[in-house]
Amino acid sequence: MIGPRELIVAHLIFAHMLADYTLQTNWLIVRKGQSWDGLALHGLMVFVMSIIVLPQYFPVVFVPILIMSVVHTFQDWVKIFTGPRIKIHPFIPYMLDQVLHYAAIVILQVLIGSQLQPPPDRADIFVMATGAVCISVTRFYDVTWWANWLDMIPYMNRWQIWGYVERLAMVALAAVGLFFVAPLCVLPRLWYSWRIGSPIWQQPRGTLEMGVGVVFSIILGLVLRSLLPV
Repeated sequence: MIGPRELIVAHLIFAHMLADYTLQTNWLIVRKGQSWDGLALHGLMVFVMSIIVLPQYFPVVFVPILIMSVVHTFQDWVKIFTGPRIKIHPFIPYMLDQVLHYAAIVILQVLIGSQLQPPPDRADIFVMATGAVCISVTRFYDVTWWANWLDMIPYMNRWQIWGYVERLAMVALAAVGLFFVAPLCVLPRLWYSWRIGSPIWQQPRGTLEMGVGVVFSIILGLVLRSLLPV
């Protein structure tokens, strides 16, 4: 059972995914590195999205979410400021930044989770988790590849719709217990890429990208299955 200290993590991760990926356009990503107003706008988006997913708890969550949004903005500034100055692969500061965002969400949960009355029900939690997962296997997945391996941009753009469809399908299959057939969802893309003379397995990191997508989608689908309302 989901207890009072596991109540709003799904809500806040969904809000984070909306602000960091769905609503954060390529223009804003560039702007954040150029001027403080880009960071401020992004921080405002984090705050607004987090409030929107928890409207019934506004009096309790307003100040904690405001603080979390300021912390989120500061973390982004640190990544932008230090990233180009340290000689490590960009994937490391990118993922560290994400881990710190999730840590802030968990801390917020621990601090105020027990104060939320009445608590969100399982159906509400499942809906929020589903939204977060859908963004994770689409925009988050794509951005994570091309933001850290620039040579992947043409590949990810070319196969974007194919990738979205197959990963969402794998999530759905895993969520209903059919995880063992989920990998078959990549067969259409494999066949089509071979048919047009550009096989996935012959493209740089193509096989790796597809394999990671399979594992990532199945894991998130199984997480959703564990949250299914009973």
